[in-house]
Amino acid sequence: MKETRAEKAQRLVDEGRVVIAFNDKHSLGGTVRSGEARYQVFTYPNGHFFCTCKWGAVHSYTDDLCAHALAVKLAVEKENKPC
Repeated sequence: MKETRAEKAQRLVDEGRVVIAFNDKHSLGGTVRSGEARYQVFTYPNGHFFCTCKWGAVHSYTDDLCAHALAVKLAVEKENKPC
């Protein structure tokens, strides 16, 4: 059975394939290694996510997030949780 985007995103985070480059109140950016490729994920000032992957580029106008954008979002949420 094929992985859902959410499952793939969680796997990418669990495997340490997400690197957060910056995270401030205005924007967020990170790199995700997926297979042989590296994808750049960032947010616009309005909070909308964008990913350089093909799926993300096609669907960037919707609220749907690709697995890479979801992975960055999950990694930031995990990072910001109190221990």
